[in-house]
Amino acid sequence: MNRLLIYVLTFCVGLSWILTDTSTLQAQQVKKITLAGYKHNPPVSTSGSGSVTITLKGDTLSLKGTFEDLVDIYFGGYIMVSIRGERGNQLHRLKATLDEDNRTSGTFAKEENKFALSEAEKELLAKGDLYINITSRENRKGELRGNIGPMKD
Repeated sequence: MNRLLIYVLTFCVGLSWILTDTSTLQAQQVKKITLAGYKHNPPVSTSGSGSVTITLKGDTLSLKGTFEDLVDIYFGGYIMVSIRGERGNQLHRLKATLDEDNRTSGTFAKEENKFALSEAEKELLAKGDLYINITSRENRKGELRGNIGPMKD
């Protein structure tokens, strides 16, 4: 009787594994990116720094991270398209929670920074043409930058 029960349970587990729709399972990629002024062209002199973690799962790109010690108050954070020899174009605006004391430091929460990517944006990401740009009141074109690099789902 015990052998029969083991065979039946093994069969049921195997059958459920075969019938499971694995097409709904999505792999994810994760990258940690350093944000710095020297990554701009020309480099920006700043005491600021930061890092973000980018997660790509299917068509969704999410971002979490921190930045600190900007030379002036935070003006904005963006996911940008890199155009060689030119200033990039903004794709998505990031939502930051700022340090209330000086507004030169802050965090990006993953829940507030999720973006559904279009096919064109996924192609740009796969080619490594996207970057993060953090701006301050003094450096409106960008104070901290970090290239996302190639990522595919």
